[in-house]
Amino acid sequence: MQTKKEKRKNAEVSITGALPKERIAEAKEKTLARIVREVELPGFRKGKAPVERVREYVGEKALWKESAETALRDELESILKQEDVLPIMPVSAGISLSETGADAPFEIVAIVAPTCDIRDYKKTAEEALAQLAPLDETTEQAQAEAALKAQTKQMTQSESDNITDENAKKLGFENAQALEFFLKEEAGRAVKEREVQRKRSAIAEALIQKAKCDLPHVLIRDEASRLLEATKRDVAAQGVPFNEYLKRVKKTESEIQNDLEAPAEKRVSLDIIFAEIARSEKVEPDEKEEERLAHALVNQGVDHDAAHRYVRATVLREKVWDLLGAKAESKL
Repeated sequence: MQTKKEKRKNAEVSITGALPKERIAEAKEKTLARIVREVELPGFRKGKAPVERVREYVGEKALWKESAETALRDELESILKQEDVLPIMPVSAGISLSETGADAPFEIVAIVAPTCDIRDYKKTAEEALAQLAPLDETTEQAQAEAALKAQTKQMTQSESDNITDENAKKLGFENAQALEFFLKEEAGRAVKEREVQRKRSAIAEALIQKAKCDLPHVLIRDEASRLLEATKRDVAAQGVPFNEYLKRVKKTESEIQNDLEAPAEKRVSLDIIFAEIARSEKVEPDEKEEERLAHALVNQGVDHDAAHRYVRATVLREKVWDLLGAKAESKL
């Protein structure tokens, strides 16, 4: 049986061909026997009607079409193997029947694993960093310290903008000087973290633009759904009912999910790009570190397998970021 494979966008593959009439005829008796078992005709108990009465009731054209569908189901695995197609979810298959007793054209549509072709990723990351505007660390540090001091004032319910020994002791510090030092250190870490995130954002955008990705739309929709749920949690944390939030932004839930498809596509693309880079660079997880971090999550109630999957993915991603020049700041 001759078939033709065609790649489409969104990681879809179409396989077309025609089932030989001889193959359909072979499936006809099997199909008719199944219908006899299932049909219930007037005057007969279910499964007891004569074959000819059932054949007449179904009709030759309908019987031929259903036989073609049965034959296609039987041949499906063989056709996919012949065309080297490995679906990641159930395929759709349809028969186009023109006349009884003839070959039956068919089309199989399969969704396959997503792919991202990314080359020269180190150079792409290097160029992205070179184009990144320098951070004004002095200004950033001052702003971060001011924000932390404002939080401290709120926590201690102080009337003064200055940190006093009394207020410092309320927060567990020996004196105002110790608290001032702590806030300065925390502000410095925040500035360094922001710089890392700026670098990663620039690299990510450059990689996504450079890569040629073919993604199943269903993966994008699933990720958009997760982003929508995160949005709902954020809105709830602010004490706002989601229905009220929808009124404020003048959108329906479906419209918000549609809006989230663009960032969802970027997130899915970046995941696959990183997986490809890790594969190309033979990046391997650190088993001892994975076990340590996963164990900590399990102690917090996270499922064992889920904890290991999450930690492995996170550690591998951090190794790729390091490779691309955007290593995270040490938290020690």
